[in-house]
Amino acid sequence: MNMCESSVFLDERTEVREIMKNVSKIVMEGDDAVCVDVLGERMILASVRLKEANLLSHGIVFMKA
Repeated sequence: MNMCESSVFLDERTEVREIMKNVSKIVMEGDDAVCVDVLGERMILASVRLKEANLLSHGIVFMKA
């Protein structure tokens, strides 16, 4: 993984699943997180809030709002 890319995880209370790799940008639009990877692929996580952003391990964890 490149130093500026992160992985996005979703905490579903019973487990934490990796949702997307190589994420270079996350934009919050209301309660939705729009994740964009290095190739421009987009994924929208609906009705989430940020739980943790670990900048050393490049892991971003969201949970349902």
